Amino acid sequence: MDARLKQRVVGAFVLTALAIIILPMLLDGSAEDRDRVMANIPDAPKIEVKKMSIKDLRLQMARMERASAAQLPREVVDENTYETATDFTLDKNNLPVSWSLQLGSFESKENAIKLRTELRDAEYRSYVLHAKTSKGETYRVFIGPMVKKSALQELQGKIETSFKLRGQVVRYRIEDDAGQLGG
Repeated sequence: MDARLKQRVVGAFVLTALAIIILPMLLDGSAEDRDRVMANIPDAPKIEVKKMSIKDLRLQMARMERASAAQLPREVVDENTYETATDFTLDKNNLPVSWSLQLGSFESKENAIKLRTELRDAEYRSYVLHAKTSKGETYRVFIGPMVKKSALQELQGKIETSFKLRGQVVRYRIEDDAGQLGG
């Protein structure tokens, strides 16, 4: 019995060795396939900083910022007027500063989701943040976020008249998204 076990182990070893040698040859593909998969990464751009002045660098950065701003999505001001959202500002952590309208804080998840659904049915972008506090769990309902605080304040008046809800404009923090309810 010991000899049979030894033969099986040696046989398994030989088959494994053959598989290690032969399978890569079979599965390697053709030279054409390998060339197609190889990435073509361009060389790094050569920027001769020593030949540029601070003024030249600032002008180049301003051109790049204008070109980048031209690619930003355009916001609808009214149905006939569009403006490019170029007034982005960054906070101390280099995160975009934006605003949300908090409309309610609920102990009941169902009530928060119900309000979010009503807002979405009225075509408002809304979301719910879940938080645990010393008094228990809360579910806060928001509209937004928006970059322009003034646009959100204008929207606040419309919400107050149509939904009879008095909201509060608060700073949107992307860090809070971990507590956002899906759906």
